[in-house]
Amino acid sequence: MDELERRLTLSNVALGEVPPDIVITNANLFNSFTGEFIQGQSIWIKDGMIAYVGPDHDPQRGDKTQVIDAEGTVLLPGLIEGHTHLSRSGIEDYIGHVIPSGVTTVIMETIEFGLIAGKKGIEYFVQGLVGQPIRFYYTVPPLCSLIPSEEINAPTNEELLPLLS
Repeated sequence: MDELERRLTLSNVALGEVPPDIVITNANLFNSFTGEFIQGQSIWIKDGMIAYVGPDHDPQRGDKTQVIDAEGTVLLPGLIEGHTHLSRSGIEDYIGHVIPSGVTTVIMETIEFGLIAGKKGIEYFVQGLVGQPIRFYYTVPPLCSLIPSEEINAPTNEELLPLLS
């Protein structure tokens, strides 16, 4: 299914024309913009994507639609940690601390690994981010300094280009 078809399907689910795969009802939804908890909310999910979030009402349901009553629970959006340096713990320890806080996406800084071990250090670190239970993105550091001795292990721009993919 291409992106246009996916969007059309999600739109049709939100309009009530196509049944969602999962319906979460009776939720207290945390609005991270206003800081309020909104009661009586529903979330409809299709193909792993959220199609609708809003007041409870009865959507079209198919034979395979799973309904989850979220009474007494709070649902919150996945939070993004926008800038993190991992220097004093392992990735598994870090993940164990951020998941309970609602973080589902982390942007990791790699400058320390590049300065110490160059391109191989960055690649080694990035491989540790693969297959984790949360989404990771990483920076490709410029590795420039006012002090030439700090740039000894810095890879060239050409060497860093494959890391951008």
